[in-house]
Amino acid sequence: MPADPRALDHSADAMMPTEEQIRQRLRFLEISAEDVALLRQIHATLLPRLPPVIAAFYRHLQSVPALRPLLADPVVLDRLHQLQGAYFHSLTAGEYDADYVRHRLRVGLAHQRIGLAPEWYIGAYRKYLGDLAPVLAELLHDRPQLFLPTYGALMKIACFDMGLALDTYIQAGRQQLRDSETRFRAAFGQAAVGLAQLSADGRWLRVNRKLLDIVGYTEAELLAMHVWDLVTPEDWQIDGPLLQALANGELESTSREKRYLCRNGQRVWVKATVTAMKLDTDHAATLVAVIEDISQRKQFEEELMHLARHDALTGLANRTLLLDRVAQAIAQARRSGAQVAMLFLDLDRFKTINDSLGHDAGDRVVIEVGRRLKQAVRDADTVARLGGDEFVVLLAELPSEHIAAALAQKVLSALFKPMLIHGHELAPACSIGISLYPRDGADGKTLLKNADAAMYQAKAQGRGNYQFYSEEMNARTLDRLTLESGLRHAIERGELQLMYQPQIDLASGAVIGAEALLRWRQGGGQLVMPDAFIAIAEETGLIVPIGEWVLRTACAQHVAWQRAGLPELRVAVNLSARQFRQPGMDAMVARVLAETGCHASALELEITESVLMDRPDSAAQTLQRLSEMGVLLAIDDFGTGYSSLSYLKRFPINALKIDRSFVRDIPADADDSAIAGAVIALAHSMGLTVVAEGVETPQQRDFLRQLHCDQAQGYLFSEPVSAATLAGMLRRA
Repeated sequence: MPADPRALDHSADAMMPTEEQIRQRLRFLEISAEDVALLRQIHATLLPRLPPVIAAFYRHLQSVPALRPLLADPVVLDRLHQLQGAYFHSLTAGEYDADYVRHRLRVGLAHQRIGLAPEWYIGAYRKYLGDLAPVLAELLHDRPQLFLPTYGALMKIACFDMGLALDTYIQAGRQQLRDSETRFRAAFGQAAVGLAQLSADGRWLRVNRKLLDIVGYTEAELLAMHVWDLVTPEDWQIDGPLLQALANGELESTSREKRYLCRNGQRVWVKATVTAMKLDTDHAATLVAVIEDISQRKQFEEELMHLARHDALTGLANRTLLLDRVAQAIAQARRSGAQVAMLFLDLDRFKTINDSLGHDAGDRVVIEVGRRLKQAVRDADTVARLGGDEFVVLLAELPSEHIAAALAQKVLSALFKPMLIHGHELAPACSIGISLYPRDGADGKTLLKNADAAMYQAKAQGRGNYQFYSEEMNARTLDRLTLESGLRHAIERGELQLMYQPQIDLASGAVIGAEALLRWRQGGGQLVMPDAFIAIAEETGLIVPIGEWVLRTACAQHVAWQRAGLPELRVAVNLSARQFRQPGMDAMVARVLAETGCHASALELEITESVLMDRPDSAAQTLQRLSEMGVLLAIDDFGTGYSSLSYLKRFPINALKIDRSFVRDIPADADDSAIAGAVIALAHSMGLTVVAEGVETPQQRDFLRQLHCDQAQGYLFSEPVSAATLAGMLRRA
């Protein structure tokens, strides 16, 4: 774009030297009255010869590849032609006053603003003088003695002009530097993170407002301080050498999380990233620090760590923290020769409390039991809740098993004391199993398993007592082996069967889908529910062939329904953790669809959120391949894991299934109602369908309908039924 004439005038006026400064420059260049007279003599005859010189000058500029883009705009080129013509007209006019200087500055500014670099500008003067020399020689051919003095005078004026032109570049550079400094100061002062300059030895040289806000000191106070005044001695032992290494050029940057001591005496978590800024080789490097206040993130991390290692309801340790404490206790016991005891507690008839008084009453019982257990044990002992009504007490550094027995009796007595829950006096007894290190196991999981076995022996002995583990307590292990053995032949013996629970469109009441649920009729007789054998199938790997059988059977059944002329519906199949992570799982799904003739769009695969969040990157790739086939994807039991709706956006899912634990107490429970409403609203904002599980009452159905929940399933609509029964329901619909 051409330079704005008004802007050129403003800039030229700002750069104008004084009249005395102009005279000084002219004197220094030895521009005499004789020089001016010579130029005036040649002025009139030179003017007609200038247009070809100017045209040749710009042709020369355009022949240089680096300059060609600067002169591509015809408007810019025409403007420069005009300026250059005016300049040549005044070059030999003999009036080198303030107006001449101002015009010369405008020409220089015009070239500078189109991006013409100084080296090209100086070269342009060479072109002027070179092209004018033969013109002058021709004009003065009859007076050859005047050529050199006239050409010398012209060179003096050209040098005067070059000085003015260079002024425009120098002043523009200075202005850019001032503008840059102004922008830097604004950005530095108003930055959303703490910024500082440090010396190599850690002195604060410059700080911004955000850093002052973080530490609470005034600028004067902080500039009088040293980094070590804000960090712990341990941190300075690390920071000091790092800063020196940065200053010496041994490191480019360093980033550490640490705590700064604030003016009010409190410590705040910060992330300090320091980079060396080497200005020249003669001075030590200045260090630039970016300091972020991460105290809120640290608080969130601590809360998440607490949640990951503690039970949400009671605040007691969970299984993860328990096993960690067991490992520490065993390591200490190996050194000291002491024992470690694990007490496994299960409340007796807890289900009766839940069923008769409601789950809120059950939760309050669990909380009170946890409180009493904490009161009964030593400070060094660990009380954990594994879930439901199962608790574990870990006793470290135990000199004798008699102490474990005494504590077990103390716990039984403490829990037998009545507690008032919702106006009801309850005395929940418990059964306790005890295992000992090293006698009953060398690791936490073994001790836990054996204490569990002992607990079941205590229940078998009439409840409300404790039992130490013994080798004879292997009946449950034998039962498990029996189940595992039978499960290995269940498919070939035709003992597995699928039941289907209808999924209802809440708006219309129509059956739009069915979830396939696995059942095992062991030996053709006793019905075994999934809770009794799925975990065994997972651990042994049998879940892989069983899972494929379920998928194949469900897809074949869907095709059979369609061939029978029944209404279109999708069939939902659960994928277990091991099955989902099995290599080639997506290829297996594609094969089953092809072999059964089932359309991919009629199949919905349900995966629990805990499975997805275990390996999210790998899960996202697997889900993407399934989605590209056209298979529908749903997150099962949503809300029971550690994911978030925002995080699930990375997965190509179609539906969320709200876990029955959030449906069970709605609309009476305000918390569960709020959670259900939030999940439904946010899921809809992400374009996901929401399915509520475990709907058992009209009140739950109506409340979910008010929340615009899309679909539901549960005993209110139908229990799981056989394929033939569901077909009859569809025909009658």
